Amino acid sequence: MSYTLFIPEHGRIYGFDLGAEHVNPDGERVVGTHKVRWTAEHGDRLGYVPADITGDWSEPVLVWQQFCAEANLRHTGTMIEPVPEEEVML
Repeated sequence: MSYTLFIPEHGRIYGFDLGAEHVNPDGERVVGTHKVRWTAEHGDRLGYVPADITGDWSEPVLVWQQFCAEANLRHTGTMIEPVPEEEVML
């Protein structure tokens, strides 16, 4: 699961990834939950493990709320929890 703030002129300026691997410019590997912050020197290549995200992939709304709080964003829309696979009717 990933959440990204994207500006067309610069690309991704801030992001959050669950269950992914990231390699920083110095070769450090960040595995699993991590955020990526844009800098003038490295673009969107600096990843770090956040202390403020407590939700996991099964709680996408909580993770989104935590991401928005840390990024100082206000979400005025609606985000609903996905329906677990066993509840999907075909």
